[in-house]
Amino acid sequence: MIIITGLSHHTAPISVREKVALSEEAARELVKTLGGSPGILEVFIVSTCNRFEIIAVSLDESESARQLCASSCKSAITERSLEAEGSIYSHHGLNAVRHLVRVASSLDSLVVGEAQILGQLKQGFERARDAETVGAHLHQLFARVARGAKRVRTETTIGVGQVSVPSIAVDLALQIFGNLSGRKVALIGSGEMGQTVARLLHEAGAELIVLGRDIEKISVVAAKVGGRAQLMQALPAVLKDVDVVVSSTSAPGAVVRVSDLEERRKSRKTGNLFFIDLAVPRDIEPGVGELDGVFLYDVDDLSQVASESATGRKKAADEAEAIVHEVVTDWERRESALQITPTIKALRAKMRLALESELNRSLRGKLRELDDEQRGALSKMLDAGLNRIMHDPATHLREEAARREGNCAVDLAQALSALFELEELPDEEMDVSSVRLPAHDSKRISDSRIPLVSPAPSSGRGARAK
Repeated sequence: MIIITGLSHHTAPISVREKVALSEEAARELVKTLGGSPGILEVFIVSTCNRFEIIAVSLDESESARQLCASSCKSAITERSLEAEGSIYSHHGLNAVRHLVRVASSLDSLVVGEAQILGQLKQGFERARDAETVGAHLHQLFARVARGAKRVRTETTIGVGQVSVPSIAVDLALQIFGNLSGRKVALIGSGEMGQTVARLLHEAGAELIVLGRDIEKISVVAAKVGGRAQLMQALPAVLKDVDVVVSSTSAPGAVVRVSDLEERRKSRKTGNLFFIDLAVPRDIEPGVGELDGVFLYDVDDLSQVASESATGRKKAADEAEAIVHEVVTDWERRESALQITPTIKALRAKMRLALESELNRSLRGKLRELDDEQRGALSKMLDAGLNRIMHDPATHLREEAARREGNCAVDLAQALSALFELEELPDEEMDVSSVRLPAHDSKRISDSRIPLVSPAPSSGRGARAK
């Protein structure tokens, strides 16, 4: 059973999300730990600035297994922050599948229609593949989820003309300063979204300064966004002169504090200062926003502006939801077919065992003089007959499993199990692939599987003269 446990911008403020957010290295370690946790068969993690979710498969379909799996996932979150407990949600079964498809399709995103989330999910999935914590179930699911998300992107207009977080940030800067030509902007860190905001500000006429701890790395970023590079040690001096600060680092705590603005306050520089904090955990100390003439927007503040644009794309969102429904229905049919498969296998095995028993009796009696070639031909004939007998009931069961109405397939499977006493079939008989015949003129039957054509005997009444 698929189980998703986590929190997002819908349920948790940034003050909580930043405490559970993971660096790449921490995410690798956690997925390995979860892979060995009680109740978890497969697992991967997605950690972004707006959500932290654990996608897991429980050991079986039972309620106790589901609860054990969900408990392990929830503990992994609350161990990072007890404050997160009241913000955690959990989905299982088809509801979990539906949630994952909506997330991948950006229908659950801070900005509906944004393109980054599918890539972030893929990153989390590949991380888990490297850690060997995903198996056949999540591989099958993720393939369907990714295809559904791509359909939403190509078959709807949900991503066309969207209002993005970077564009919102630039619009707010324009509202504050009117004209960005000649304004100075500091970009702290090399986050992708921060670079996008900085590039848009540069295109609007602003002068860019890129700050970081690695001069080679930030020089590359500076060249990409059209700015000049400086080390973080210059931050207090830079803050004295800039108009806009865009921060997007992976630092575990604040990189800009109230004390860093002391030089600016001493110089009594007039004019507004606009901080755009795109990081989780936050880069800018909240107290900065309380200073006179300072505007501070974090990702939650930007989400409030972004939500106003969502109503204009309702038609596209409805079309996307229809695709989500198709993906979930397809998965539901697959799961139903998997539930029927054991019954089909058991019925086939039961019939095979009956045929094998009667055939072996004949081969020890009236048919004991048959040679190996004749025994092989007889075995193939019985297998072909068994395939023909099983074809129609197996096809009917699978067709019923593919239907969405009612539980007819399940009812039929239960009826077959009762009529043929399939539940009493020993497990070791369930993987029989062909009718087993005794060796030519053998005194007893071996416990091992015997191939269709038995090996020639070394002696015996039925041995052919060489």
